[in-house]
Amino acid sequence: MPDRTCIGCRAVLDKGLMVRLAAVEGRAVPDLGGKLGGRGVYVCSEKCLREACKRKDAFQRALKTKVEQPEPEAIWEKVRATGLKG
Repeated sequence: MPDRTCIGCRAVLDKGLMVRLAAVEGRAVPDLGGKLGGRGVYVCSEKCLREACKRKDAFQRALKTKVEQPEPEAIWEKVRATGLKG
């Protein structure tokens, strides 16, 4: 699989080891099935998601569209529910 850069820690990892977030209706949502289209950002851990959320407009810049500031707890709860990470 191709490598991707984590938006939180900037580590370059195989995208299969990361969680993709995509812009959907003005929100950054986890793309757990890999089916959402458009630009996406990747995080390698809950810690990195929290770090990225602390940076002003990090998701808007990376996704190149206006999105609400993500709620790290809500996003990672969805990730844990799938058993993928966490």
